Amino acid sequence: MIIAYIIKGILAPLILVILYSNSKALQNQEQQVRSFWENIFGEVYQIRKQTFVKNSAFKAEYNQSRYNVAESPVYCKKSDSYKMAHPDIVLQDYYVWRDYPPSNLPKKITLDRTFAVLDKVNPSKTASYKYENQMPLQLGFIYTTVSTLFNNYVWGKGLGCALQKYSHIPGKSSVAMKNQLIDNFMKYVRDFEKKNITNPECKRNASFIPETYRLNDENDCKAFFETFKTTDYQKRFKKYGPQYILKTNQHRGEGITVLFQNETNELLEEYNHGKECGNISKQVIAQRYISNPFLYKGHKIEFRIYYTIISTKPVIAYSYSRALIKRCAKPFSVHSTEKGAHVCNTAIVKNLVKTDKDDDEIEDEEFFIDWYLEGLEDLLIKQGRAKKGWLQAYLYPKIHRSLIHMTKATYHSFARDSTFGEFFAVDFLLDDNLDVWVLEVNYNPQVLSVTPDRIKRNYKMLEDHFELQYAYIKSKLYRLQQLGNALLKKDAKSILNQSKQVEELLRDKLESQFELSKDNLYIKIMDEGLPGTQAYTNLISKECLK
Repeated sequence: MIIAYIIKGILAPLILVILYSNSKALQNQEQQVRSFWENIFGEVYQIRKQTFVKNSAFKAEYNQSRYNVAESPVYCKKSDSYKMAHPDIVLQDYYVWRDYPPSNLPKKITLDRTFAVLDKVNPSKTASYKYENQMPLQLGFIYTTVSTLFNNYVWGKGLGCALQKYSHIPGKSSVAMKNQLIDNFMKYVRDFEKKNITNPECKRNASFIPETYRLNDENDCKAFFETFKTTDYQKRFKKYGPQYILKTNQHRGEGITVLFQNETNELLEEYNHGKECGNISKQVIAQRYISNPFLYKGHKIEFRIYYTIISTKPVIAYSYSRALIKRCAKPFSVHSTEKGAHVCNTAIVKNLVKTDKDDDEIEDEEFFIDWYLEGLEDLLIKQGRAKKGWLQAYLYPKIHRSLIHMTKATYHSFARDSTFGEFFAVDFLLDDNLDVWVLEVNYNPQVLSVTPDRIKRNYKMLEDHFELQYAYIKSKLYRLQQLGNALLKKDAKSILNQSKQVEELLRDKLESQFELSKDNLYIKIMDEGLPGTQAYTNLISKECLK
């Protein structure tokens, strides 16, 4: 017994000494790894500055953000090197920053499915003092609703690190604002002629928006008002109802006016039958109204496709293969003067559901159809208008081709960096001839919990979205590890003489070992890191790419 106590008295301190020594050795080893990578990432920032920031409007000084999260000039060096020393942070986990309270469905999903960081921070909070919060080193995906953090942090230094993704693109208004989208679309189509692209199929496939006039453009405005003077317009109005719809840059059903007779008279009076064109500068577009929509149970339907630009260097885009199908609240008639018969926006539908108490048949579930586009194919097959495989052979290619052309028409204004991406919702209309038209593009789209099935689908969509974001972060981590191994082999201390190779390494590319899981519903439709028509999944022919 005495001997046992003696042994215990000797061994216990010895074990503590060994554990302490091992712990100290591990700490020293980690510090060496992090010091090595901090040096590398300090130079990575210099290379990114040379190739990305030098011509941008990003501000070097700190501007207090709406979140009151402190900026550190060494944050990215520390964050990226910490991840290199602890790669499981990237390889095994998702660290996501989402603002807004837990009642917001995307925030709830983030809290349920990821390591949510800064989870008590939201943009409406008023801080009692500056720098109330610190940016966590583990942060990988910045999924905030505020889309201008690049104005508050030195990008690549205080935020927007090499091993991070941000859910917004500086310059996205070129696609998200209706007037800018129309301007860019018109220029894009005109450029076909400048590039001597003569195949009419090229222009037809790129024409994803109905005939449109910009009323703040004098020539467009005058041409539009000339249409009212034609007998053809009068005949078509009498037979088919409204021929045009007005849109402003507002979203969610706001700013839409269907030009019935009274609305037309008001517009003619405001613009004095076109004589005020050039004098009225407000941004309004007049768009040909699709008066022959495909109907479901007598109601007009629209479908929403979610698509993500995962990177702008190179431009890489994915489409989500589950659509949200929305049914208009009122039965369709070309002569109906009820907005709910013509506009299928969720906000309008919900208001009608709440206010139209005389109609016992109105329920939320009726207006958010619980079948995918596969259900649309089944419906068309029953009607004898399509064959099995129509969706994959016809509709999806048309949708994806429209998204590709829309991206190509507008990405000239995007800031180019692999940290930038954007999550869009694009509303499409299918007409009775089975042609597809883009109605509206929404950024920061609402992800709602309207029905139990929608909640389930939205959980799946955002889980797939997080996997997609992190697949590209993991790929970049792998390439950086390869760089680090090569430097250690050569005992090299600097990468500044390898700026082109480093810049190429930072360009987004999905490495084969990080391919998306088989049940992930995102489909790549565009990757300009690939050559020729492969960049557009062979949906645009070579002769259309001059």
